Amino acid sequence: MMELAKQKIIDGKAQNLSYIASRMQHQQDEIILAAHRLSLNLQQTLNIEALITAFCAESVSLIPCASVAYRNDSLKLFIYHGDKEQHLCRYSLEIEKEKLGEIECTSARPFTEQELMRLEHLLSVLVFPLRNALMYNLAVQSAKQDPLTRLFNRAAFNEMAESEVSRATRQCTGLCMLVLDIDHFKSINDNYGHLMGDEVLKEIATRLKLSLRTEDHVFRYGGEEFVILLSATDLPSARLTAERIRMMVEQKPIKKLGVSLNISTSIGVTEWQRGESSSSLFQRADQALYAAKTGGRNQVKVA
Repeated sequence: MMELAKQKIIDGKAQNLSYIASRMQHQQDEIILAAHRLSLNLQQTLNIEALITAFCAESVSLIPCASVAYRNDSLKLFIYHGDKEQHLCRYSLEIEKEKLGEIECTSARPFTEQELMRLEHLLSVLVFPLRNALMYNLAVQSAKQDPLTRLFNRAAFNEMAESEVSRATRQCTGLCMLVLDIDHFKSINDNYGHLMGDEVLKEIATRLKLSLRTEDHVFRYGGEEFVILLSATDLPSARLTAERIRMMVEQKPIKKLGVSLNISTSIGVTEWQRGESSSSLFQRADQALYAAKTGGRNQVKVA
């Protein structure tokens, strides 16, 4: 009887160990499958938000996480999924000293070591596709950016103007456009040189960005001409914005390269009409700008 009882205990321990080993293998298989699914999904896109969304889906099911947030301050990217909870873990993502941003995950309870290991396994799958997507995103943004002023360029304007018109059509919201020209810009280049002209353009670009809302867009259309898209804005508000910009430029001299210059601008303003194309909207704003210039400059005209 003693031998039989002893054998049962031994068998019982063997069964427990076998169960633990089986469970560990199952958990390991879960991690491998999740990493494989994530890898396949990450290979299908260079869209950063799509990458983070795929990572979130696997993290939520495998860890689980209540929320996942990705931040890249240098590229002004912030992507957030879920509802933030009390307990968090944060990882700085980096490859060969190249910073890729930060991932923050939260949970209603403290993360276990096993959950952190799972999360780190998924992060190891994410980092290389994320770097490729960031490089692609940077290349796309560079192609749409004016190298001197760091504003969006004409190509970006053509794309965003179409997008804003489509949004205004769907949401039945207002949309206005400002076309701005620096008065007598040629004389600045002729009298003070092109370096001074470049400084004037950069300063005007900075002032325009500071004077607008985050949802508005400003572009260097070409030469000394700038275009501003004002989302969800009616014509009276757009005219007030244009007057504020005109006065801001006129009242503060530009002091660069040991020179102080009094600058003025002419601005054309127009409001989008339902059914109107983005090219027609620009043409009307440009005609208003022409009226402001021929009417004496340093003024705002409405189409």
